[in-house]
Amino acid sequence: MRNVDSRAGERHVRALLSFWIDADEAGLPSREYALSGRSRKAERAAAERKRRKERAFRDDAGRLHLKLHRDPATGGEHLTLKAPLFDAEWQNEVATSAANTALGVLGHAPTLEGVLELTERAMASTSRLIAGLLARAPEGALACRSGCDHCCYQVVGVTAAEAFTIHAHVVRTRSTDELERLRAHVADLHARSRGLSSAERFSAQHPCPFLEAGSCSIYEVRPLSCRGMNSLDASECEARLRDPAARAEFLARGHGGRCFIEPISAFRAVSAGLQLGLSELYQLDTRALDLTAAMLLLLESEPSVSRGWLAGERPFESAVRDPR
Repeated sequence: MRNVDSRAGERHVRALLSFWIDADEAGLPSREYALSGRSRKAERAAAERKRRKERAFRDDAGRLHLKLHRDPATGGEHLTLKAPLFDAEWQNEVATSAANTALGVLGHAPTLEGVLELTERAMASTSRLIAGLLARAPEGALACRSGCDHCCYQVVGVTAAEAFTIHAHVVRTRSTDELERLRAHVADLHARSRGLSSAERFSAQHPCPFLEAGSCSIYEVRPLSCRGMNSLDASECEARLRDPAARAEFLARGHGGRCFIEPISAFRAVSAGLQLGLSELYQLDTRALDLTAAMLLLLESEPSVSRGWLAGERPFESAVRDPR
């Protein structure tokens, strides 16, 4: 698999960190394809072992990964990681910066407006990081083009913060009639996909609810995972989706096709820091959600959803990603 030069990418990410946090320093939804039954069983067992270990190592404030530091002279606060999350140091720096941005934007009393500002900054910063990384790729290597929608037919994973940001965007940019048509469309997609596995939803019959005429209708606020996916071969993407034999072979392998690695690493680092900041500082639910189910819930029940979420409740329970 081809990569952007990792050392050049690391230098560029370090240079772009200033876009993410102010000068005064104010687990991961991603697209995953179905694993075999045996792999899923092993993964669930490993996850349970991890949860038991995490419960044993949380500090008095309930934080597992983040350490909060206070300057006794100024009262200023900043976060560090207790231990690396990633092998690559630049990813740990990005994750730490994201968590510190959450602290700087939200302070000690998170609001929906603050969460929207934080998430929009995360989205914009992720795109800048990825654009810088892709600028170092060989000319013509990037296969993604406007109107290429082969990766838009699958379960799209988001966090609650991303779902709120997407919902706020469509409410702000669409009329009452357009919102009702969107709600009906999302409800239809949700009804058709309910109970299906990730593999079954990797199909031309199950598009993203925001895919319109081959293009993303929420491109400005598209999920972090979408920003990280950058293909090296559009024909391979098309075959995986539309050719039954290629699709079956792809799902049987249990891993993705040829794509740039560094942008995926960048979005995962930003997402990890965002999730840790929201969950460990404010005890907010940051579990991976199914975009279709989460959006239906918001279109039908907001603002009660955000009020419950900010109060520490779990109103997205019905939209939590099915691990299958």
